[in-house]
Amino acid sequence: MRDGPVPSLTRDFAHFDPRAYLTEYYADVGQENLALLRFMAEAYRSLPPGGRLLDFGGGPTVYPLISAVGCVAEVHFSDYLPANLAEVRLWLAGDRRAFDWSEFVRTALEIETGRPCSRAEVRQREQRVRALVTRVLRCDASRNPALDPALGPYDVVVSNFCAESATQDRAQWRAFAFNIVSQLRDGGVLILSALMGASSYAVGPRWFPAVDIGEEDMLELLEEAGFAAKSIELRTVPADRPSRDYEGLMLVVARNARQGGGA
Repeated sequence: MRDGPVPSLTRDFAHFDPRAYLTEYYADVGQENLALLRFMAEAYRSLPPGGRLLDFGGGPTVYPLISAVGCVAEVHFSDYLPANLAEVRLWLAGDRRAFDWSEFVRTALEIETGRPCSRAEVRQREQRVRALVTRVLRCDASRNPALDPALGPYDVVVSNFCAESATQDRAQWRAFAFNIVSQLRDGGVLILSALMGASSYAVGPRWFPAVDIGEEDMLELLEEAGFAAKSIELRTVPADRPSRDYEGLMLVVARNARQGGGA
């Protein structure tokens, strides 16, 4: 983790800069991102085909959807911030101003196929991902329901660096997480990535709050949300740079058979 003084936190997410965030965390496929792409590919392979997927709090990113092609029939993408939604819409439209995800697409394809992939194959996968996303929506994890209830529930809910990256308050984190999980149908699958041992994270010159949680906290929350302990698969990945203000990542796949649960 980063050494030095505790940064001054920006708590108004209207100051969140999508491009600064993408530059900070997705400028290259480092060890963290490679682990994320491998995790996503593996998680999707375990799904029954044809379901509907919600990407909840996806930020300005599309990498979690690359390996969903062929595994789900439809994706709804959601985020709280209009600037993040605008960034994703640029990529979905094939706009030249959009962030370039081609290296992530290439890496994901090579993970899936076990061989080098051509530029034509990368372009083809990009088009398939774009076709998969049928709605781009605003969500709000602080609300219940967090999304238009007419749209759900979903067979698969993906949420990456959302609930724990919006607050330093444990009670709020729990409430946010329960509201996200509530979008999942009984028998559905949750695919989740979260910061571990975090206090904040950098976005350009600004630092935003994160809650300090670990594996036990995550497992306890998921069990309270109705996931049986035996249905939860959790692994961790260490932070790949000493400048990060977190210890690593928690990667979770959980299959839901809940009868209740909540805050």
